Amino acid sequence: MRRYDRLLDEGLAQLGLFFDPEQRSRLDAYIAELELFNPVYKLVGAQGEELVINHIFDSLAGVKTIEELAKRYDHPTLADLGSGAGLPGIPLAIALPNLDVVLVERMGRRVDFLRTALVVTSLHRRVTIIDRDIKELNERFEVLTFRAFRPLVEILDSVAPLLQVGGVVVAYKGLRANVEEELKEVKRKVTSRWEEELIDLDVPFLERSRMLCLLHKI
Repeated sequence: MRRYDRLLDEGLAQLGLFFDPEQRSRLDAYIAELELFNPVYKLVGAQGEELVINHIFDSLAGVKTIEELAKRYDHPTLADLGSGAGLPGIPLAIALPNLDVVLVERMGRRVDFLRTALVVTSLHRRVTIIDRDIKELNERFEVLTFRAFRPLVEILDSVAPLLQVGGVVVAYKGLRANVEEELKEVKRKVTSRWEEELIDLDVPFLERSRMLCLLHKI
């Protein structure tokens, strides 16, 4: 049995996700790559089962919502902004094989890791990398997502032009009270206008609050 088989079996079941052998192999390869490079690149602040819970399960907790959003479009592309170690973009790409995914990351060492991770997971033909700052992007996407990225008030005006008409921002966030305060600041300071929706997440084995903040540009 591989190191995290039981944990992954239980976590995926709690999330209502079924991974076929190919998806599971890709997920195992990605976790192994994270563990291999994390000591050197400092990609995430967790190890062992905490890495799986805090980062893999947390990323995958958004699958059902993003899957429903993607059904609104003919050929949707999801962009993971400030992708870092590929979170949540790579787990989402593994879970949603019909979704095109773009990882946006400007830091060279992290881009090097992402390139390697896409090869070992055999995702390099479907998932692409853009190694530029979000302010330098000319592309348009149906879904924009990020976690552990900048506060909403700092980036929403920058990401607004990146959305296709009818597109949505999906931000992974923590405590509802903190998100509500963040949204109040957005209304005071951000030029672009957004309609928000908060969705509570139940991340397996995680003892702190997590949620998705969906933002539709008005």
